[in-house]
Amino acid sequence: MATRSTHLRVTIVTQYYPPEMQGWIPASVARGLAERGHDVTVVTAFPNYPFGRVFPGWKQRFRHAERDGAVTVRRVPIVPDHSSSALRRMVNCLSFAASSLTRTLDARHADVVYVHSAQPTAAIGPMLWQLLFRTPYVLHVQDIWPESVTGSGFVRSARAAKAAQVALLAWLRRLHRRAAHVIAIAPGAARLLVERGSRDADTSVVLNWAMHLPEPAARDRDGTTTIVYAGNLGPNQGLDPIIRAAARCRDLHDLRFVFVGDGMAADDLRATASEIGATNIDFRPAVAREAMPGVHAGADFEIVSLAVAPMSPMTIPSKLQDALANGVPVIAAVSGDAAEIVREGAAGFVVDPSDVDAIEAAFRAAHSTVGAERDRMAANARRVVEQRMHPGPAIDRIEQILSEAAR
Repeated sequence: MATRSTHLRVTIVTQYYPPEMQGWIPASVARGLAERGHDVTVVTAFPNYPFGRVFPGWKQRFRHAERDGAVTVRRVPIVPDHSSSALRRMVNCLSFAASSLTRTLDARHADVVYVHSAQPTAAIGPMLWQLLFRTPYVLHVQDIWPESVTGSGFVRSARAAKAAQVALLAWLRRLHRRAAHVIAIAPGAARLLVERGSRDADTSVVLNWAMHLPEPAARDRDGTTTIVYAGNLGPNQGLDPIIRAAARCRDLHDLRFVFVGDGMAADDLRATASEIGATNIDFRPAVAREAMPGVHAGADFEIVSLAVAPMSPMTIPSKLQDALANGVPVIAAVSGDAAEIVREGAAGFVVDPSDVDAIEAAFRAAHSTVGAERDRMAANARRVVEQRMHPGPAIDRIEQILSEAAR
């Protein structure tokens, strides 16, 4: 852990920040560093995710500043978008990168820049600042590019996808090599980043953490088993097999499914559920983060799923931490690092994300798991977070990395 006597001036660059739910990881880093006595400035966009439009009550402008406790937040304009158009999404990312350059003065006075890299384009400014002012940057990689772009369906032409992959890989290799340190969110991701230019000695794994560890809510034992999916209803979540497996469980009248969220695949999923007669699924709109404890409290199990894709084995969905922190065992239709966390912690059921038969069997097994066995799985879920995904040690480690990287 870094010595608290070492005062740092940290600039955090992130496309997402609260009130966007996607921004809670960089926000917890910012607040945690400020609580540890560091001077923290956040450069971020005006809130627009996941709706693709600026939130009501906000008006985009330059020279916007606000306070988040002890953290200074400077918002810059962005071209909002959350469509399926590759061009529009790229304009969205690049517009934030361009706007962030107006905060160059913050970076010039910083000891170190922390980049929350949901999109590596957020690091364009920090990479330039490193060249101009020798300000080191630490890259916290949340999504693996170029696969997040070329493998998501945004780029429909195979030739265009191949060209994008070659160009992005060349740039990413330089981005990773210039970083003072690279943080990966899973062991498999760390190995891949080293293969792609990150220095082994300066690459670390910090699992994404639960935002907080609430006291597990008492669950209403009314004889009904409720399985919840809460999060983005997108193509990358691999929810079609989940819907089809749930529909097969209609004969279990005391088993119900609740989907809470919205996204690009929402309409298709609702249509599929209607077509196959999945009357046991209740689709509900997305809720604010502060309302999520109520969602977790109503779940006996939660679904964590990812579509089969090259990067899925090295991805750990954030909904995994949230469910486990609330003492909810999971049905993990995932592979790789996320599957190992659940399996090793005995915190739920792990199944092949493409196997409808296996997913159905897991739903039926969850339904038949009652009493002390279900309580044991819930306790195991909470223990995984306390031991491996606690926010305190995670932010301590990031503080140490930033201190070692600082000039």
